[in-house]
Amino acid sequence: MINLLPPTVKTANRYARYNALMVRYIWLTVVVLVVLAGAQLGGRYYLNQRIKATSDHIAATQQQINTYRNLQTQAATLNTRLAAIQTIQKNQAQFSTLLSDLAKYMPVGTSISSITLTGDDKQPVRLSVKATDYKTALGFRDSIARSPRISAADIENVSAATTGNATAYNVTVVFAFNPGEAK
Repeated sequence: MINLLPPTVKTANRYARYNALMVRYIWLTVVVLVVLAGAQLGGRYYLNQRIKATSDHIAATQQQINTYRNLQTQAATLNTRLAAIQTIQKNQAQFSTLLSDLAKYMPVGTSISSITLTGDDKQPVRLSVKATDYKTALGFRDSIARSPRISAADIENVSAATTGNATAYNVTVVFAFNPGEAK
């Protein structure tokens, strides 16, 4: 195709094509900038939401940590109390062992009137027993002395009490534990 147009028109056509191309590129640039701006605003909005959600999660976790810290403090306090109770319990005489031995070694026809406990396994225990007859009253010391926990037992007092036609004998027995057997 031969272009027979004058040179000024040719130049004007060439610049018109350049202008049209330039306008197309400017519109493309504007569209790209609008898309990028939208992406940036969307990204910023998304990040702000994530930051807020993470901050809320951190605050909730901090609150839970504080709750656990209070729980830990309470547990530590209870643990020290429990340790103190266990220490005291290890150092105190356990008279439940005494009661089980008494039940095991008491002869038939005797009953316990009173027990005087000292709270120390190194101190003697005083026991008042009622017996139906004199022989059973004296035999109580021998039967309690058979316990492997008891080191020695002595009769402190024997007395007779008559009620109606029946005579009951009151015996006071003092005994000591073997070292460490009452714990």
